[in-house]
Amino acid sequence: MKDECPKLNWYFYRPKEGCDDKFICQYMRLDYLIQLLETRQYYVKRRRTFEDANESLKNYKLAFAYSTVGNNSAKQPETGERLIPYTDITNCPTACWSKHERESYLMWKSYATEIGACIRTTVHSFIASLQIDLDIVKSENKVLCGSMNYDYYKQSTIEENQLFDKDIVYADENEFRFYFLLNSDSEKKNKGIYVPVDINVMISEILLSPFICKDAANKIARMIKCAYNINVKQSNIKLRL
Repeated sequence: MKDECPKLNWYFYRPKEGCDDKFICQYMRLDYLIQLLETRQYYVKRRRTFEDANESLKNYKLAFAYSTVGNNSAKQPETGERLIPYTDITNCPTACWSKHERESYLMWKSYATEIGACIRTTVHSFIASLQIDLDIVKSENKVLCGSMNYDYYKQSTIEENQLFDKDIVYADENEFRFYFLLNSDSEKKNKGIYVPVDINVMISEILLSPFICKDAANKIARMIKCAYNINVKQSNIKLRL
């Protein structure tokens, strides 16, 4: 493993994706964005709350070994010590991002409502922004991530693939997913958890919805830039408002 990911020490990836970085983005309501910026708490829904009913049915009794990346990757524990059981995956806090670099009208309509925004970053920046202990020597916290496969929820014999399978009807989302397994996550009745983040590391750029009028978008962009020092752009999609 190369030493070019110093901020990723002890972070856990799906083995086959290694330390590769990639663009990811997430569409959201504007009020949620402001809450994220103001509180510096990233909200992660539990998998059972997703609209896709199949997400709540896949409760595995399997396990697979994670892999560490970054400068300390040479200190990987033995395989037996790295096995993670997934007996409660439906309640696992799960963050869904898209790998589409080109903005999507359908994603705006589906996930951001008419007053929305899209935060843009990379996998490595998102990982580096997490203000939680991911040192495998000191903590049992783990965050697993990988690109989704769209093969009709095929029951793969490779256990980790089952965590990243989804029906092909969702393929247009081009999803990259993060699973959070945290020591502090004990209240399963809640629909999600809040994870502390460094917003200036997490967000490289914010894109505002094409449904926001130009004057309002300019004011929102100036406010965010002034208050949080984050670059904001307006959507490139031209609509008749």
